[in-house]
Amino acid sequence: MKKFIPLFGLLPLFAFIAKKDKPKQFFDAAYFDKTMVYLPGGSFGTLIADTKVGSEHESQYRVTSVSSFHMYPFEVSNLLYRTFVSEIKTKDTALYREVLPDTLVWRDKLVYNEPYVDYYFRHPAYNNYPVVGVSYEQCELFCKWLTEKYAADPKAKHKKINFKLPSRDQWCYSASAEIKQAKKTGISDNYNVRLFPWGGPYLRNSKGLHFANYREIDQSTVMKIDTILKINGKEIAGTWYFGVPGSNRIAGNLNEYADVTAPVDSFWPSAGGMYNLAGNVEEYVREKGITKGGSWNDTGYYLRNDVEEKYDNTNYVTSSRGFRFVMEVEELK
Repeated sequence: MKKFIPLFGLLPLFAFIAKKDKPKQFFDAAYFDKTMVYLPGGSFGTLIADTKVGSEHESQYRVTSVSSFHMYPFEVSNLLYRTFVSEIKTKDTALYREVLPDTLVWRDKLVYNEPYVDYYFRHPAYNNYPVVGVSYEQCELFCKWLTEKYAADPKAKHKKINFKLPSRDQWCYSASAEIKQAKKTGISDNYNVRLFPWGGPYLRNSKGLHFANYREIDQSTVMKIDTILKINGKEIAGTWYFGVPGSNRIAGNLNEYADVTAPVDSFWPSAGGMYNLAGNVEEYVREKGITKGGSWNDTGYYLRNDVEEKYDNTNYVTSSRGFRFVMEVEELK
């Protein structure tokens, strides 16, 4: 597909994470009541997938409405997922083995990532990094566990809730929220339908800083080719630009020392208050078989709000796929 192989060392990453504040060590209902971001119901527009920026079809988009919900502003961290795994271990040994992430996703014959196999999930230095190597089913089990934990807490704000993977429309709605922080982030809200969570159409702000970490192609390797490509079953003649694989690096001035993922609270939040909706790790949604947002190992195209990536049993878990969750309130106290 569009994956590229990372060729960076590990030592600079440890130098970077040592400077980060320690993440929260305990999670309870009060934490989620305070942290979850409320998104009132409404309508939003997204470009039709595969629309080219600047094309005559760029104005084509679909309008969708969603009911109100709460969304976790971060991707699920190693620490939060490890809290889940540790509790399962004390209650159900068989289920414990079932929910463990696959740390072998870091192993690649073309690159030396062996330290990640041993340390990425369990070492405290990576507490605040997104969990990877998890399947759709493991994410659902996590959400079920979290729902039960919340319901058992007498201090919980709501009487009955459900934690779930976000639906595709909920994810897109959160990525299309009205921009309220333009002055702070340098975002210009002059785009009718937003290409990215920060607006668009650029991957950097007015100061030249990246809005996310992703695989950046060296522009000196880009080739211009006039040819016919088959897209969605149609043959389209045009001028196309291709980057040469193998000459890439992770983009993102805020995370120059992150050779793969970055902490879940990196970069600026979106207008809706979400971190890393685009970049870092591509995220599962409720509709099985697709992910949204792109990852550290994807090119900028996959960070677009309208773009989806596919997965199946032959590509079940990866080092670039994680998740976040929503909370749907069913009954107030």
